[in-house]
Amino acid sequence: MKKLNKNEYILLKSKDDLTLEHNKNTPLYKLTGFSGTAGEAIQDYKGKIILFVDPRYHIQAENETKGKNVEVVKLDMKTSLVEALKSRLHKGDTLFIPSKSTKISTFKTFEKEQEGIDLKPYDTKDEPECDAKIETVPLEICGVSYDKKVEKLRRTLKKPGAAGTVKNSKGQSILLTSLEDVSYILNLRCYAEPNTSVIRAKMLVTENEAYIFSDCVIPKLKGVKHLPLKDMAKTLKKTGSEILIDENNITLNDFNLVKNPAALNKNPVQKMASIKNAAEIKHYKEAFKRLDDALCSFRDKIKPGLSEFELKEIFEKELIRNGAKGTSFKTILAVGENSSSIHYSNYDKEKIIKEGEILLIDCGGYYEGGYATDITRVFVCPPEKPEKTGSKTNNNKDDKFSVNIPQKVKEIYTAVLKAQLNVFFKDFTETKHMDALARKILKPYEKPEKGGFLFPHSLGHGVGIPVHQAPPTLTLNPKFNCALQNNMVFTIEPGLYNCTAEKGSFGIRLENTVYYDKKRNKKLTLSKFPYEESLIDGTMLNKKEQKWLQIWQEGRQND
Repeated sequence: MKKLNKNEYILLKSKDDLTLEHNKNTPLYKLTGFSGTAGEAIQDYKGKIILFVDPRYHIQAENETKGKNVEVVKLDMKTSLVEALKSRLHKGDTLFIPSKSTKISTFKTFEKEQEGIDLKPYDTKDEPECDAKIETVPLEICGVSYDKKVEKLRRTLKKPGAAGTVKNSKGQSILLTSLEDVSYILNLRCYAEPNTSVIRAKMLVTENEAYIFSDCVIPKLKGVKHLPLKDMAKTLKKTGSEILIDENNITLNDFNLVKNPAALNKNPVQKMASIKNAAEIKHYKEAFKRLDDALCSFRDKIKPGLSEFELKEIFEKELIRNGAKGTSFKTILAVGENSSSIHYSNYDKEKIIKEGEILLIDCGGYYEGGYATDITRVFVCPPEKPEKTGSKTNNNKDDKFSVNIPQKVKEIYTAVLKAQLNVFFKDFTETKHMDALARKILKPYEKPEKGGFLFPHSLGHGVGIPVHQAPPTLTLNPKFNCALQNNMVFTIEPGLYNCTAEKGSFGIRLENTVYYDKKRNKKLTLSKFPYEESLIDGTMLNKKEQKWLQIWQEGRQND
């Protein structure tokens, strides 16, 4: 770590260049213990750390930093890090910014908003060389060969208005620094690291050449030159053309290597990746069937006396047994009051599930195609020898059993279920209207005071190689509103959570991954797992919602 003087601060990030989701080697985790996949902090010369987290991580950050020299600042959904720092940094202060993990768009915002603050980029240690196995996605899964994707990318270079600047006489190239973008274009995946399928590589596509920069052993690709990462700088310098970049993806370090940068108005790879082809949708259907099967087997194994850690191990064993190559993100598994922490994943060995307690699991896996899967369900722990009531589901399992469940749990579960059913079964063509409907339904149950409930996250996100892929994003923020395109894959995940994780607190989230069928103008679901009958208060559902629930439980969602 850099030695600081008075009035100097250093920015700590949860990710670094070429890292794949949260990395426990980053200074942020080592210094704070915070394991969330999103979060930033500043540290002063005395070692005091101020950690900034969004509503998904309020409880988690508070619990994981307890006893350390860390102040947790709980941001709301509208406040950015840059805005939050305005009250923490003062004119004449210096802020050291890691150049290999800070996006150029973020750095420019800092420059614009932090007037009087001296911004100084600093380098972090490079990632070690990677000798992990790289796999090629079969054509019957990805649907389009890498060379056709590269050629389609080249065609965007010739379209006017691709970037915010005028093309120069030497033409254009495009630099891809997002690991997801490179993995998608080249149909390559790697499963060596947990919770990801991307390869450690960057890519340059010119009008006549294509280069991949990586220290991994890459399969030979006709028409693509493989160079080590250290050669990226000199290759970019030799490129006389204007180089298109995505400012929301490229780091400050990589941006400074580009001689003639031009900001893309829209990232063409993200658009290509967000609209799945028929082969990808077919693979997704098969993958989610296996995920549902794993979840069904896991539910059958829930019983009193198991710890959170044991339950997590049981689920992930079932996930692999049903064909997954690994988890597509860190499994969220929370018992009782821990479910009120939205991204809880500490798996307490001392937290033992009891009869009638709820368990929230947000989970997913990667299969042969390396596309993420994602689902969330809430289960009730049955008695040691449950007394069945005979309610059948499409998984041919009795859902109801005799156990004492607090009415408040049923009320909140059913409220979230109402939001889920309404958003799925009603027709929409834009993302913002789905989020707005869910919030309208959940609003009567939101009570921010102590012990109350909140819905403090967006309704959903696109899914692809990363579990969070944009577009689309289901949120009220007009910046992210978009029209649904055919075969866009995304989640619908309403939730309500107690504001604290005290005894008796809990949280409910129900998440399905769906795709949009433009021809039928409706959403079709990839997740088909039934809802927990014992948690549903049928009196809260109107006749239409009761019919929708019956359709879902019988497995007729896409009829």
